[in-house]
Order: sequence, then structure tokens, then C-alpha cells
Amino acid sequence: MKFPSFSGKIYFAFIIIILPLKAQKITTAEIDTLQKKITKIQWNLGDYKQGIILQKDIIAKSQQIQYLRGEVEGYLGLANALAAMNKLKESFHFLNVAEKKLNDFDDPALHSRLYFLYGEHYYRLQLHEEAIKKFNKSLSFAYKVEDKKLRNKLMLNVYDWKRSSFEFLNQMDSVYSNERKCMASPMPMLYITIASRHLKKGALDSAEYYTDKANELVLAKKAPVEGKSNVLRAYGSLYIKKGEYEKALKYLFQSIEITKKMHFKKRELVTYKLICEAYKGMSDIRKENEYLAKYSALNDSLNLIEKEIAYLPIEKLLNDQNEENKKHKNSLYYIISIIIFLSLLIIVYLIKIFTKKEKETTSIIHQKVLETDVLKKKLAIPVEEVVQLAVHDDPSFIMKFKELHFDFYSNLQSEFPHLTMSDMKFLAFVKLNFSNKEIAEYAHMSIRTVESKKYRLRKKMGINSDTDFNKWIRNRS
Repeated sequence: MKFPSFSGKIYFAFIIIILPLKAQKITTAEIDTLQKKITKIQWNLGDYKQGIILQKDIIAKSQQIQYLRGEVEGYLGLANALAAMNKLKESFHFLNVAEKKLNDFDDPALHSRLYFLYGEHYYRLQLHEEAIKKFNKSLSFAYKVEDKKLRNKLMLNVYDWKRSSFEFLNQMDSVYSNERKCMASPMPMLYITIASRHLKKGALDSAEYYTDKANELVLAKKAPVEGKSNVLRAYGSLYIKKGEYEKALKYLFQSIEITKKMHFKKRELVTYKLICEAYKGMSDIRKENEYLAKYSALNDSLNLIEKEIAYLPIEKLLNDQNEENKKHKNSLYYIISIIIFLSLLIIVYLIKIFTKKEKETTSIIHQKVLETDVLKKKLAIPVEEVVQLAVHDDPSFIMKFKELHFDFYSNLQSEFPHLTMSDMKFLAFVKLNFSNKEIAEYAHMSIRTVESKKYRLRKKMGINSDTDFNKWIRNRS
């Protein structure tokens, strides 16, 4: 399988953008042309860092000539590039700036793009119900776009992301409905998703058929480098299921090379996990542990980032509600100022209405605060997921367990530094309340060995023989 090379075009694309930017005077038409060139650098070549630099320059030049459309396009381009690089905090900032700029600007296409990008952000935070609301709002503006080609492009982008959100919510009727709409102009990721669905069912022939279809699209449409990376990763998954591990690794290493250059950390994380699976299939424990360590380090980094930005969507929801309340208050003030000339009785009546509205507003904000806890819990790791990782002997089990029981894990390591990784994994099974029989099954040992292991750990950790070992472990924090 071959992909067309774009490396030779990077320098040329860079030159044709930089030269016009150096001109002292610039027109709105030139800014629009530069925007298209920057999009190609980000989308086709995957050079998001360069794209960010150029978008900032476009914003500055648009401000100089008071070209609002160019300025907003720049903010949306910045938000898109930063989100792709998992810098969601900065990305949310530029989306908010773009939204404020668009308040008094009637452009359905820009409004559609704005809410589409908000949908993407909620999707990346796994808040799929909120993402679908934003995607629907994007569609409502897309319908108003007069240019048919642009309108269809905006709508297809929304359908493509909506189907993915519906799949996470397991609303398969909606998934299939949006997939049918996407078939009007399919992208590689559509076929990769369908292939993945067949792969989970063990239908390898069907999975290979749709992966090949995705590859054909990449070759035929000269798809962006991200599309190539996704197809390579899909082939890696396919060949792991086939047991052709060396072939799988060949595709996975090509894929990760692209995602590293693009700074797509989440794609990189998924690929590391697949590489671990491939080396596990080859019984190469050294390599499996090497890439498991890379997976764990990157996952810890991404989790830290996501925890730092967990408040952003919640804050956005509350701010939106506050803006609505503010507008509502302004209307009430206007009504009161007119009616005050009519009679004191009416003023008293209106004050009562205003007080009631204030209470309603307080109630709404209180409800949003309560929803904050629900949204935060969505970012937590469910116990059942960790249990399933243990059951399937997944290499990421101990890392996920550490996230779930961070204090327990850290305190044990601090108090008993001589405990090995094998000891920690065994203690994790006990903490999860597995019976001796279950531990024996999942750890691939006999029940007698499990009992001996508990006896040795009791001695190693200095636990009194009169103490219930299982209860002692489960009650620790």
C-alpha cells in the first residue's frame, strides 16, 4: 500500500504563503486567498504549528484593515489547529473570542463552523449529548448558506461527527441514519469506523473490505495526512486480529510517525496501545513493556490536561445561561422603566415578577452547578472498566487501576518500596475483591499458588497472622 508523498510540497506551500504576508498593504481578497492556503498547510500537510503562526498573522492583518470576516476565520482556524493538537484550553479561548465577534455579524457559514467546532470540543471531552446539540445548531445555520457546494460540505462534516457521537451513546439507528447521509461523499474515517465495527464482531473479511475502501479514498482523493495515518492504524488493527503481528507493526509505526509530526497525542496514544497488543501477540515481553511505558506516560499526560480543562465546558454552559439571563433582565428593566410612569401599583406588581424571575435564575444556576458533578464523573474511570481489563489480562490494567485507586497504590509503594510490579498487580486483584479462584484464573496460576502468594505478601508486608489479609487490603486507602 502506497500513499502519495507531500514532503516535496511543504517548502513550496510555505513560500507561496509567506511572500504575500510580507507585503505592506493587503486586501480582503488577498486575506481570503491566504486563508485557503493556510487551510491546505494544516489539512493536507499536517503542519499545524506553522498554520497557527500564519493564522495569527492573518488576524493581525485583518484587524489592521478592519476585516471582521478574515479576523473570525483566523480565530476559528486557530481553535481548530489547537484542538487537533489537544490544546483545548487555548482552543476554547479562541472559540469564545470568535463567538463574541460573530454576535452582530450575519454570516451563516461562519456561525455553522463556530458551532461545529464547539461540537468537536465537547466530543473530544466525551460529552456527546452536548456535542450533538452543538452539531444540530451548526446544521441549522448550514441550511441557510446560499452556496450549495459550501452548504453540502458543512452539512456532511456535521453528519460525519454526529454519527460518531451517536455510536459512543450506542444509538445505532441514529448512527446508520447519519452514515447513509455521509455516503453522498464518504471520507476514509467513515469506512474505517464500519471496518472497526466488523472487526469487533470477528468478521475479518468485511473489516478488510471496508479498510481497503478507506485506503482507496485516501489514494483517489489525495486525502489529508491524518486520513493516511488513520488508514495505516486501521490496517494495524486488522492484522493484529489476523495474527500477522509483524505486518501490523509495519503499519502502526508508519501511522505513529505521522501523528507525532502532527502532534496528535490521542491518535498516538491509541497507536501505542495497538503496538503493545502486537508485541504481546509475538510474546516479546521486553518490547511490550517498552511501549506500555510510553502508553502510560502519554496517557498520564493527557489525563492531566483533561482534568485541567474539565471545567471549561461546564463554565461555557453556565456562561451561556448567564448571558440569556442578562438579556432577560435587560428586557425587564426596560419594561419597568416605561411602566413606572403609569402607576405605583403596576411598579409593585412588576417588582414581584422580577423577584420571581431572580429566584428562577438562581434555581437554574444551582441546577447547572449540580450538573457539574455529573459532567466531572463522566471523566472518571469506571470500576467496571478496570475489572474488565483485569479479566482480559489487558496490559493497561495496572495503569488504569492506579488512576482509579491512586492513593491506595501510592501509599503502598511508599510504605512498602520492596514490593514488585507483580506484587502490586496481585494486590490490585485483592483490592478489586476478586476471589482466590478468580485471581488464579486471571493471573494464570493455581489456587494453591494464590494462597502461597498471599502468605508471602503477608510476611513481606509484616501483616499479623491474626489479621484478615483480604479485609486489610480492601480497607486501605
